[in-house]
Amino acid sequence: MSTLLQERQQPITAPRFRDPVAAPITASLASAKHHPAATGPVCPAGVPHTRWRLISGAIVASLRTWRRRRVARRELTRLDERILRDIGIDPGTVNYEMQQPFWRPLRDWQR
Repeated sequence: MSTLLQERQQPITAPRFRDPVAAPITASLASAKHHPAATGPVCPAGVPHTRWRLISGAIVASLRTWRRRRVARRELTRLDERILRDIGIDPGTVNYEMQQPFWRPLRDWQR
């Protein structure tokens, strides 16, 4: 490692950044009239809001699905053995389903 530092001919310096003083607003508007590409990409005003709306919609949909699964499992435990036998499910299956976390989908026991 020390040999690599000794062989380096140029000193190590920090990268140079743009001038910290911002250009006046009128100059940027004037240059944008002549060079439309200087303004940057054109995005509709609602794009950030629609992204958040999609994300929050997906979260709400997941929460609703999880709640439906929890309610379905709870209703399954409230059925007595006679009704479970009528629909073709044994009590061991109900116990198995109740032990599953809410994020796991219900199994189709009719197959």
